[in-house]
Amino acid sequence: MSYNAQEQAVIDTVNYYIAGVESKKDAKENIEKAFYSSTNLHSVGADGTLEFLPRDALVQYVTGDMPETTGEILAVEVINDMALVKVRLILKEFDFFDYLTLLKLDSGWKIVSKTFTIIDK
Repeated sequence: MSYNAQEQAVIDTVNYYIAGVESKKDAKENIEKAFYSSTNLHSVGADGTLEFLPRDALVQYVTGDMPETTGEILAVEVINDMALVKVRLILKEFDFFDYLTLLKLDSGWKIVSKTFTIIDK
């Protein structure tokens, strides 16, 4: 597969994630397509410590209390079987910024790590 094809495959995977947060319809299925099953989400907690959330906490949030959201890919870098993608999720009162690490596994590209921060508007 060429570099451009690999980059497109990474974008396609991340687009499953974005579709999952933009619409509750099929959100669980889309997020599970994008993320490896044991992926953790990382952020800095209110007390300044590292917080870990399992992928399924994201599924629960987007299928429950998540307000209307639009997502966009800001940057993509692919090196061999590894990729880094910067994503912005736009909400009314704040934005999420994500750094997603993906690996190309036997099952295809999967998000294996998500580190995020929130910027109030």
